[in-house]
Amino acid sequence: MPDATTANLALPLMAAAQAQKHVTHNEALVSLDTLVQLAVLDKDLTAPPASPAEGDRYLIAGASPTDAWAGWAGRVVRYQDGAWRSFVPRPGWVAFVADEADLYTCTGVAWVSYRAGLTALQNLARLGIGTTADASNPFAAKLNKALWTALTAGEGGTGDLRYTLNKEASGNTLSLLFQSGFSGRAELGLAGDDDFRLKVSADGSTWREALRVDRATGGLDLAAAEISAPVAATVDLGALPALKVALTGSGTITGFGTGPNRVRLLRFTGAATLTHNAASLALPGGASIVTASGDTALATSDAAGNWTVRDYVRASGKPLAGPAAAEIQDASASGRSVLTGTPAQGATALGLGTGATPRFASLRLANTDFVPGSAGSFIDVGSNAGSGDTAYKVQAFTAGGAGSGDLALNPAGGGVGIGTASPAYGLHVAGTFGATGAATFGAAVTVGGTLTLNNGSSNLLTFGNVGIAPPSVSTRSAGTKILLYSNLTSTNADFAIGIDASTLWNSLPRTTDSFKWYGGTTLVASLTGGGVLSTTGNLVAGGSVAVRSIVTLDQAGGYTRIKDNTGSVNGISIGGSDPTTFYANTTHSFVSRDSATTLAQISAAGIVSSTKLRPGSYTVATVPTGAAGDLIYVSNARKVGEASGAGTGVLAYYSNGNWRRLSDDGAVAA
Repeated sequence: MPDATTANLALPLMAAAQAQKHVTHNEALVSLDTLVQLAVLDKDLTAPPASPAEGDRYLIAGASPTDAWAGWAGRVVRYQDGAWRSFVPRPGWVAFVADEADLYTCTGVAWVSYRAGLTALQNLARLGIGTTADASNPFAAKLNKALWTALTAGEGGTGDLRYTLNKEASGNTLSLLFQSGFSGRAELGLAGDDDFRLKVSADGSTWREALRVDRATGGLDLAAAEISAPVAATVDLGALPALKVALTGSGTITGFGTGPNRVRLLRFTGAATLTHNAASLALPGGASIVTASGDTALATSDAAGNWTVRDYVRASGKPLAGPAAAEIQDASASGRSVLTGTPAQGATALGLGTGATPRFASLRLANTDFVPGSAGSFIDVGSNAGSGDTAYKVQAFTAGGAGSGDLALNPAGGGVGIGTASPAYGLHVAGTFGATGAATFGAAVTVGGTLTLNNGSSNLLTFGNVGIAPPSVSTRSAGTKILLYSNLTSTNADFAIGIDASTLWNSLPRTTDSFKWYGGTTLVASLTGGGVLSTTGNLVAGGSVAVRSIVTLDQAGGYTRIKDNTGSVNGISIGGSDPTTFYANTTHSFVSRDSATTLAQISAAGIVSSTKLRPGSYTVATVPTGAAGDLIYVSNARKVGEASGAGTGVLAYYSNGNWRRLSDDGAVAA
């Protein structure tokens, strides 16, 4: 045999007359044990491990291995009999790398991962899943379900998923085509321009645009084609697949079905009756409507499927009116407008003029009474000479009954009566009179009961002369003669001013509200509902002032002295010639704000503090001029034994013209 090794694995061959053939044989077996079913522990080491086991195999993928592996880049190595042995790979060898659980193939140049090749498919010409891809459909899938889900943050992703489709230019088409039996039924996307469109088709060839969104403005255009439905007791609008519905024929409609959250534009072609139902079919005015050809309406349903007619427009342009109400009708022959009523009211046509605005050349109110025996309630305008009335009245009547004088105009007396047919004053109100706006009275006003002035706006109530006399009104103070208030009740004190037999009193609704006094336009004093009095100037008291809470006193000259309520000299003198603090007891205590803790006590024996005493702090350069017995803290002064410039601070007293350390009487130095 011309070769000493095999062609593929380079196994050693025995020569014909070779001695110690077992050595060659064993060496070949070791090579087979290494290379057959090749599985290595690692491929990324660049130097031998510290403690390899007998038979351990490694793949040296690094370019520059060291130590015993030097010069073996790309090889398979085995630890055998205390030494490393290398094997040169051939193209096509496959090795399993245990720490990665991956297969690697030798290309003759490098080791390439199987997983990397399987997880990154690049530049495929076609891909068919469950079917065959072709030139028209290079990517084809035949399946019943598909899932796209976001790569989560925990897996190295962001948690988002965006599916991007792109076309080359505006004139191209980018769309999703929905088919049934391979015939198009709907198309969604950018078809022929950059506006978003939805189109539908019944046969796959004729397409109708249903929706369009303008790319520049976001404006939405709906192609609202109209469909027809016959009038019936129940017309299920929610089941009709159109925004616009024409209701044809006549009859009575009691409901529009129960389709929830729908909007419908309705057009009527004949006389149908819409029956009002407050719960399921609410109509304008709360009454049934008789439709006419050309009438239109807007109807919506709520989440429960209850319908409401939001708007109803007559084809004639006239406002919607109930069945029993009078209508304004056109008298086209004469160009006039007429007002018609019901026969029961005895009404006849009344011409209102020839111009665009109805006018009366004159209006005469005849002496007439109500229509006896008539059904319903009516208003009578005029006078009743037969009954002796001299005033023009507006009266309300019921069928067969007498009228009451709601409003009377008395030409003879010159008065206006409300609630009375015989006004005795210029304005005579027989009952309660209220004015929601400004009211001006140029003469005397006589009030038979309580006069309530309730001005809810920012305007003022202005009086020329006010004189309010008995009888008294019931107020918070018995016998009060005058009361000005905004909303005073038996249980609620609102803003009020009152005068009773012995008191001028005021009240506020809240402790945060205030009484205020002004000098011209300047606020000089205020008193809150909580009892706090504030002044911008001096507060002068002609007699004793008892203070039962915290007080602040300010005296411009001399001094101010605070004593206790017995007159004992226990207090503080401030300013002037007597700037002293004095206390009658032997000990003066300073306590915390809640009086729970004594902070310090001052007596003839000295000062006792329950907390720290802190003298003034200085540096050696800034110590003040002292007096015998003064005590300070010098922050950078040296203690005994400290070096110059390294002082950490001492407590010092002033004696014999120097500041001295308390510890040894030494002069203070930095």
